[in-house]
Amino acid sequence: MKQLLKNISPELHALLEKRGDRRTYGVGGEIFSEGSPAEFLPIVISGAVKMIRSPEIGRDIIIGIFREGEMFALPPVFDGGPYPASAFAVEKTVLLRLDRRDFLQLIRESPEFSFAVIGWMCEMLREKTSIIRNLAITSSERRVAGVVMKLAKNAGPDLPVKITVRRQDIGEMASVSTETAIRVVRRFAERGLLRIERGKIFIDDLDPLRKFQQE
Repeated sequence: MKQLLKNISPELHALLEKRGDRRTYGVGGEIFSEGSPAEFLPIVISGAVKMIRSPEIGRDIIIGIFREGEMFALPPVFDGGPYPASAFAVEKTVLLRLDRRDFLQLIRESPEFSFAVIGWMCEMLREKTSIIRNLAITSSERRVAGVVMKLAKNAGPDLPVKITVRRQDIGEMASVSTETAIRVVRRFAERGLLRIERGKIFIDDLDPLRKFQQE
């Protein structure tokens, strides 16, 4: 998703900082729980956040992983519904929390902020549509490749990129089992699409993965 804080004016950034509240979370710290009232809009200042749903005991579905500059859980904050999933810090994380009342006031007062919110929602709709299409017509290998590429892009423009999430998380995001995700990642390493060092995934170049998806 777009990095809000890198795509707005210094004036709007300062206004968000003034009205928001910075909070620090340790690894695994809960930011909000599924079904709780959406009282604030979280924006990642540093670190990473994972949103998950738990439709049944022992089974989690990853909604998304969000990094520096990204906002998340926007729809329920906008319409007043509950958070649709729980959110946890993947690593030490600092969030800027914008109270829902301030969020709605900024929507009314700031055209720049309103356009940023609309742009985020449009991007989210495109992403969800792409996910649904891929689940219907794409092989497990291409789904895993798509997840790895998305994680690499979200980590920033500099290469090489280290993918910090677990194989289990990759599998859940690609709607495949953990075992399948492990096998596919190993095959990708054997083909030179990525490399594995001490169990961690590194991407030196996105082009091989991109070409694989287009085959």
